[in-house]
Amino acid sequence: MDAHWSKQVSQIERQDLVMFINACLSCTGQREFYSNQNSQGVSIDFLHDYILGNYRLLYARTLAAGINHFNRAQIILKLLATGRDTSPEHRQEEGALIAAALNELPPQRAWKLLAEIRRRGINNRRSRAIVRDYIQSRRDISFQAVKYRSKLRAVAIHNHLKLETELAAFLFDPTKIKAYQTKIFEDFRKAKYNKEAIYALPLTVAEGFAAQQGIKREIFLDRIQQQMTPGEKLRLQKTANRGKQEIAVDLGQMPLTKLALYVLSLSRAERGDRIAILDEALDSAARRTLQRSPLHLGRVATVLDCSYSASGSSEKRRRPLGIALAAHYS
Repeated sequence: MDAHWSKQVSQIERQDLVMFINACLSCTGQREFYSNQNSQGVSIDFLHDYILGNYRLLYARTLAAGINHFNRAQIILKLLATGRDTSPEHRQEEGALIAAALNELPPQRAWKLLAEIRRRGINNRRSRAIVRDYIQSRRDISFQAVKYRSKLRAVAIHNHLKLETELAAFLFDPTKIKAYQTKIFEDFRKAKYNKEAIYALPLTVAEGFAAQQGIKREIFLDRIQQQMTPGEKLRLQKTANRGKQEIAVDLGQMPLTKLALYVLSLSRAERGDRIAILDEALDSAARRTLQRSPLHLGRVATVLDCSYSASGSSEKRRRPLGIALAAHYS
């Protein structure tokens, strides 16, 4: 009887974990075609709390399972908020998993997460150590300080961080230093009166200075391109094209799904004119994807449709069609 009960419990654990990992691979907390953002958020939050409460160690180890950024951030938040519930024998492993997962997040998501830690009032010894180590490990902390200045300042205050002299001055009292040794800090200082210094700053920061100094949008976009990330170039290309302006997008560096969505955003005429280039880029992106995550599935048939739901949602326009196109090239 005991062996039978133990087998049933083990099976339930496996089923719960598989269900949770599947949810963490697919749910992004955004509006979907069949559900809104609020209902999705309530459902996934309940699932997180259920797994955390019943299988804490497995919950933490899910961070290493290749889940999406949204759920990775949720797990980090919940683990840090409930640190006192960690068993002593698993404390070191859990801390290492949190630190590794945080370091793997894109910078904009990581800073949003650190700001959320502050908003929720999470301020225990482990959370402060995690935040401190994350900031100290950033090789481009000066760049990130300019781009995410308000978030870094708030995080530093919340966690009582001791910062390097110029970084502390830039965040809290920028006029304290008359001329910064750190180039990007000096460019930021000069950008208030020097138009040339604007083009050395991150796009999102430079836009504000360009508007203050009355620089024409087309001139600004043309000269700031070297500071744009691939995502920013993609986002701004449509606007620039309406003004008969070109923003060079490097198709060879784009991830497969993002590239597929970009191709679908083009008109039929544009796709026709660039068919050879787009085909080669999609094929190359698919090969890179399979090299990183090789699949050996044998012969597989995928049934896809072009129904109304394939148009996606307001937050994920054409994503189902993009996935279908990406799968075609994989």
